[in-house]
Amino acid sequence: MSYISLEVNCQEDFIEIFMAELAEIGFSTFQEKEEGSGLFAYSEENQNIEASQIEGLFQQYESLTSVTYELGTVEKENWNSDWEKNYQPIEVEDKILVRADFHSSNPQFPIEIVVTPKMSFGTGHHETTFQMLNLMHDMDLKGKLVLDAGCGTGILAILASIKGAKEVDAYDIDDWAVENTNENFSLNSIENSNYKIWKGEVNSVPHKAVYDLILANINKNILLADIQHLQKHIKKDGFLMLSGFYEDDIQDILNECDKFSLKLVNQSVRNQWSALLLKNNK
Repeated sequence: MSYISLEVNCQEDFIEIFMAELAEIGFSTFQEKEEGSGLFAYSEENQNIEASQIEGLFQQYESLTSVTYELGTVEKENWNSDWEKNYQPIEVEDKILVRADFHSSNPQFPIEIVVTPKMSFGTGHHETTFQMLNLMHDMDLKGKLVLDAGCGTGILAILASIKGAKEVDAYDIDDWAVENTNENFSLNSIENSNYKIWKGEVNSVPHKAVYDLILANINKNILLADIQHLQKHIKKDGFLMLSGFYEDDIQDILNECDKFSLKLVNQSVRNQWSALLLKNNK
């Protein structure tokens, strides 16, 4: 299998902006270049991303910053080799260490998560994943039922399991994400009887399934479309945790959540990216 690859050379201040913009047109995996000089973006070839879409996107920013890019393809195996060369462990404050299996363990962190992400989004490097992990760390998940909507690497589902969730369900539209999540659960020695992972979208969640916590780190447009469906699967007084959008988008997300009796109880902002924790009052 081949993937569309896009190398973007830009100022550091625009890296996160371009990640968000590229996600909107179909790119799903991102890797920052060394020393803040730009980023790499990847997408499955079946996303049918047109070169004109990419050109039009960057033309919008011509008056704001200098940016160049190179479009190409990369094989699945080559991408993962390139990623391993540049991957560094992530520290979520002093609470959680996210590392690859070729990194050493660090006992100073109370929680360690081992992740080999391959083409999947969610290594902890991105501000949204960092914030979700941080908010989850302070929640009591012992004995809870948790759903990870759009699981990517499965990193959030894994943390839920480590924190004592009774059962964790997870889904993603990407075959590789499903495969990768299964691999990462195994890397973290989580019993397969405690989780279910499948390929699908929000409408693939079993009709009668309800959860104490649903996690959704996707992008703004998908969240706005999915909130009404996710709310149906949250227990009364259960929680929905959202990220994948900018601080400027918070009110749009809250307005949609308010329609379905989801009320804000906590939030965070990190480098203009946001995460929200909401309670289901319906």
